[in-house]
Amino acid sequence: MILGIGTDFLNMEQIRESSLSPEDPFLQKTYTEQERSEAARRSDPKSYYGTRFAGKEALFKAFRTHPDAMRLNEIEILTDSNGAPCVTFKGRARDAAEDMGVTAVHLSLTYDPPYTLAFAVLEGEER
Repeated sequence: MILGIGTDFLNMEQIRESSLSPEDPFLQKTYTEQERSEAARRSDPKSYYGTRFAGKEALFKAFRTHPDAMRLNEIEILTDSNGAPCVTFKGRARDAAEDMGVTAVHLSLTYDPPYTLAFAVLEGEER
């Protein structure tokens, strides 16, 4: 059963070049250490960060919760061996997923610079 859906559309030009510095508070508050490490290995970290930001926003919207209920860095989006996004919830995001009964997460990310689009579906048993 679908428990929640979310989408986000982002103009990646909104991500300032200065925000891509490893010391920038935006990166620390938004991305996990593993995401920052994965981005650093990419030829285009700005696109990586942009798609992940849109993905995090889409997933957050799928939770249909208060903006203070979780932080974006509690939603981790890495790349699996096939190149697909792989989502892990941490902290309050993990707790919210468990409370909702989420058993599967579906996330699609696409980009055509300067835009990126994310679509998320939370699936599980309604509680």
